[in-house]
Amino acid sequence: SFFDSLIAFILLVVFLGVSGIFTWMLGSDVFLRGQADLQAFFGIAYWALYLFVPALTMRTLAEERRSGTLDLLLSRSVSDWQVVLGKFWASLLLIAIALACTLPYYLTVAWLGDLDHGAAWSGYLALFLLGAAYVSIGVYAS
Repeated sequence: SFFDSLIAFILLVVFLGVSGIFTWMLGSDVFLRGQADLQAFFGIAYWALYLFVPALTMRTLAEERRSGTLDLLLSRSVSDWQVVLGKFWASLLLIAIALACTLPYYLTVAWLGDLDHGAAWSGYLALFLLGAAYVSIGVYAS
């Protein structure tokens, strides 16, 4: 239901905008450093996730309760933990989509110079796992 409203798109644009501006223009500019790495992106992306994920998960179960669909959802033949896991995986999928949208940063830096691919993919894995931790905390708080 995130993509039915503009909330998911706005959050994606804000995440990509903040991480892109700090990667390519402000702070640790890739072009001024003369070094092909994604250190600037990974340095700002975890802060962007810190702000992005609570905005994403704060309404996962609360919105179901507010709209009255939680009782309908729980009356089905699914258990409580299946509902919570479904909300977790749906939110984590949106995090994965947001990280996948930053792959042009990886491709551009790899095209500009000799990028350490292992470090870059490890950074992406770390961001995904950090996003999973933030999502689990957010769904628990919701």
